[in-house]
Amino acid sequence: MAEYHPSKRTTEPGAPGTQEGKDREQQQESVTAEEERKDEEGTTAAARLTSRVTHTLKGHAKPISSLCFSPDGTKLASASADGVILIWNLALLPDQQQVQSSGVAHVEFFAKLADGPDGREGINDLAWSPDSAFLVSGTDEHTIHVWEPGASSSSSSSSSSSSAPVRKLAGHTHCVYCVAFSPIGTLLVSGSLDESLKLWDFLQGSLLRTLPGHSELVSCIAFSRDGSVLVSGSFDGLIRMWDTTSGQCLKTMVVAQETNAPVTSIAFTPNSRYLVTSSLDAMVRIWDYRSKEGTVVKSYTGHSNSKYSIPARVLALAHAVLGVRQSKDLVVMGSEDGSVWVWDLQTRERLLTRKMHTDSVIAIATHPAHPALLATAGLDRDAGIKICALSYPLPPSTLPPPT
Repeated sequence: MAEYHPSKRTTEPGAPGTQEGKDREQQQESVTAEEERKDEEGTTAAARLTSRVTHTLKGHAKPISSLCFSPDGTKLASASADGVILIWNLALLPDQQQVQSSGVAHVEFFAKLADGPDGREGINDLAWSPDSAFLVSGTDEHTIHVWEPGASSSSSSSSSSSSAPVRKLAGHTHCVYCVAFSPIGTLLVSGSLDESLKLWDFLQGSLLRTLPGHSELVSCIAFSRDGSVLVSGSFDGLIRMWDTTSGQCLKTMVVAQETNAPVTSIAFTPNSRYLVTSSLDAMVRIWDYRSKEGTVVKSYTGHSNSKYSIPARVLALAHAVLGVRQSKDLVVMGSEDGSVWVWDLQTRERLLTRKMHTDSVIAIATHPAHPALLATAGLDRDAGIKICALSYPLPPSTLPPPT
């Protein structure tokens, strides 16, 4: 099996070199949608999306481990492996079309929730409660911390002082690697290097049950849209589906029979019809989990991913065709070469490859109300967060005439 790689707590990335300067020059540039690229077979493929970095957020001293937009879309939480959590206020432009083309109107630092002394309490994952009132963090100290960001900074919109968690949930015997809320916020689930999942009553702060279904690190977890099913992925190469009421394991799926590739991220598609997973064999897979044994119906390759837990995301991006508003499901994935990849979920066509960071992309978050907005972070020395706006190019008939 693969060696356990904490998703973001590794040695400092190497010197950025000359690419860092190139990256800075490109931050505000638009990547043209018709730029031709060579694919693995040597044929050409035209990118179909435009991307533009609208903001670069600085505040962390160490590489970032997790990014998470609040469900109400007003805040972005970022955590680093040295135990720091920062909250950023987002002011979005009101019009959807403007948001897609221009992204976030304004971003400001809101609060520092945690400041781990000497990096002794590294943070692996973040999750917001559905009402955006609470933020939970999974830590290296075997515990889950519960924060109330609004209460901690009610007196100032730019508080620089750290606050204490309002609650700590203890029960794991090793680092807590992933956390997730149920859709209505009554349940919280955590996965750990102790190879177990724990299901918590979030309102009471009590442990409901332990699910000991994996033989290695539980690296990723997700709830179905109605909260009745929980899925987990592990470095043992297995995906398990659980009934959240009974705790019964409903199904087990193997990512790659030949290699048992460690699973690094898992999520339901927006309609909950399929699962999307990423793994350390550098492959994103779409699963029909309703089939008898679980079937891979599509896969996406080309990016680099053999060391780090990089999340894959699925988003629905709206665009207009001949005046008719349509929506396409896209697969978004980070790469260890610092780029972000986007594919059309249905056709598997690569729509965009954009160099975003000077080192491995570690975290990707999509905005809940405006999926065209991405937040990304990598192992860059400057520990910066990029806010990026995706959009489809205007058809030629709508472009202004040349002057």
